[in-house]
Amino acid sequence: MKEDLFLENSEPLLRYVSQVRGSWDPIWGDFPPELQDDLLRSLGDGLISFLWTDRSRRLVTKSPSVRNIARFHRLFPDAKLLILIRDGRSIVQSCIDTFGWDFDTATHRFSFSARELLTYMEAEGSAERLVIRYEDLVTDMRPTMTGVLEFAGLSRDGFDFAAAEELPVRGSSSHLGPGRTRVHWEPVAKSASFRPLQRWESWGESRRARFEWLAGREARALGYEVDGSELRPALHRLRDLRWRGMRWGRRFLYRLRGRLGPATRPLRERLRMLARDRDG
Repeated sequence: MKEDLFLENSEPLLRYVSQVRGSWDPIWGDFPPELQDDLLRSLGDGLISFLWTDRSRRLVTKSPSVRNIARFHRLFPDAKLLILIRDGRSIVQSCIDTFGWDFDTATHRFSFSARELLTYMEAEGSAERLVIRYEDLVTDMRPTMTGVLEFAGLSRDGFDFAAAEELPVRGSSSHLGPGRTRVHWEPVAKSASFRPLQRWESWGESRRARFEWLAGREARALGYEVDGSELRPALHRLRDLRWRGMRWGRRFLYRLRGRLGPATRPLRERLRMLARDRDG
């Protein structure tokens, strides 16, 4: 099952609804907020139809991002939202190992996403959703999955708990399998070396304190106990400035490559041709 990223990229859908409303001639009648919601819901129905290949089966789709999660109930008002959270420290270490992110970037991204999720949860207190912890799925799978099945309106009698406990690992940043040296998404049988809850335990005092500075409040708000390492505000503010400077520099270089790339392509292709002729 792949990731849809529908919510993360939903901004054009809201603009479309707004543009349609702006084009509406008043002589046709009112275009009240309820009609806008109906149009947005219809767009959401179209997205679901795009994914649904077998109407006789329950459709399950997923996304790795909580960006724009507050729009979920407007686009998919009849759907059930299952939110899986995880210890931010493990997420940060996994992003470092899997994607090569630096520590500050990974922690900033977790902190930002956690704040967006917490804001949504506070604003939508009565929404049709269920929040579960990744750690509970690992250590208490049967009661956790029973709660998920009840939330989805499914019978636990048809669920193979034993098979779920033996599911292989996919995409682990540490449990790669025999002969593998890089992250991949092929199934790998679990073994005693698979310890997904201890990814961050090797962190030194510096990283623990940095995580506390950047994301400790958000991690605690999600129900995780972080150690609250002693902070040195002046040092962390200097590191914040350095990280922002490096981030700006990376963006500048990325945009510069985008601008110079097309203009220099004929020269680069000519140089490649010359190199091939010389090697030939």
